[in-house]
Amino acid sequence: MFKITNQIDLADGEIQFSAVRAQGPGGQNVNKVSSAVSLQFDVRASSLPKRYKDGVLALHDRRISHKGIVTIKAQRFRSQGKNREDAVNRLRNLILRGVI
Repeated sequence: MFKITNQIDLADGEIQFSAVRAQGPGGQNVNKVSSAVSLQFDVRASSLPKRYKDGVLALHDRRISHKGIVTIKAQRFRSQGKNREDAVNRLRNLILRGVI
């Protein structure tokens, strides 16, 4: 479960993750290790309340496709786990920004 607010959680299956190679300069493992994470979240098919869905879909954000799919690439950290956590936090902030 991914906590969005105290009342709203997203089930694990609602967010898809895939490991991708990080861009930019790196060390010896840059071409061998996929530490970056790509997150995909289908707003329209999600369990979010209608108010939240409408708010997110109304945002003018390049990470939201015309089909309502949010794609976030996280690569700030060397650890895949930390990048995954960063991607979820950025999704949470995007969702909350839609209802403020």
